Amino acid sequence: MMRALYILCLAFMFGNLLTSCYTRELYYSFEPSRGGVTVGESYYYLAQVREYRMPIGISRFPDGGMSKETRQVFGLFRTDSVQNKTFLVYTMPSIYGWPVRYSTRFDKNESFIVFGISNVSFPDSLDGIYLFNFKNNLIKKFSSNKALPTISDLGQIAYCVENKLSIDDLDGTNLFSYILNEKPVFVDWKNPDEILIFNSNPFRVQVIRLSTGKTTLTSIEYPSNYGQEITKSDIIKVFNSSIPDLKVFLK
Repeated sequence: MMRALYILCLAFMFGNLLTSCYTRELYYSFEPSRGGVTVGESYYYLAQVREYRMPIGISRFPDGGMSKETRQVFGLFRTDSVQNKTFLVYTMPSIYGWPVRYSTRFDKNESFIVFGISNVSFPDSLDGIYLFNFKNNLIKKFSSNKALPTISDLGQIAYCVENKLSIDDLDGTNLFSYILNEKPVFVDWKNPDEILIFNSNPFRVQVIRLSTGKTTLTSIEYPSNYGQEITKSDIIKVFNSSIPDLKVFLK
C-alpha cells in the first residue's frame, strides 16, 4: 500500500514537473503548402495552423527542446486578396510532419481545383488526389494514389504513380494508361492531346501525345515549385495582408 502511494506521488510530481517545463503563454504558427492556385481574386492552398507552448527549463535540453502542441487544424484555405480575408474552406484530418514530409501540387480548370498530397516518408491516410468544386464548395477524395495531379480544360485528370501515367475522367473511369521509361516527378497538360512530363534525373521535360503514345524531348525549362500557379511566398504575402486571427481557425 505504501509502495503504491509512493509511486503515485512520484508520478504526480513528475507530471507537474513536465507541465511546468513549458510556457503558460500560447503561441501560434501558420505553415502553407509549397504552392497553390488562384480563382478570380482568391488564393487556394493547403495550410496548417498550430497552437503550442514553448519549452523552458529542463525541456530545452539537450538541443533547445520541442514545443508542446495544444491544438492544430489542417485543411484547404482561401484568401480573398480584395477583401483581405482568409477562410478555412475545408478541414482535413490532423497532419504530422507538415510540411517537411509532404509533397503537394495544385492545378485547376474553370470548375474544379485538383490537388495531391503525398507523404514522402511512409504511407499516410491523407495520401491521395482531391477534387474541389469551387462553384458549390464541395470536396471529395478522388483517388488514394500517392500522386501530384493535373486537370485539363475538359475535366480529365492526369497523374503518375511510379512510371505509370494514368488519365482518368471526373467519375474515376480510366481513359488511358501509359508505361513510361522514367519515373516523372509530376506531369502537366499542354493541350487536350499532349501531356508534359517533368523528370528530375536528369532534369528535362518531355511531351507525350496521347493519340499515338509517342514521347519526345522538348526544349522547355524545368519549372520550380512543381509548376504551380502561385508560390509559398505569394501565399504568405497575401495571407499576412489579410491580418488573420489564427485562433479563429482552431475553434
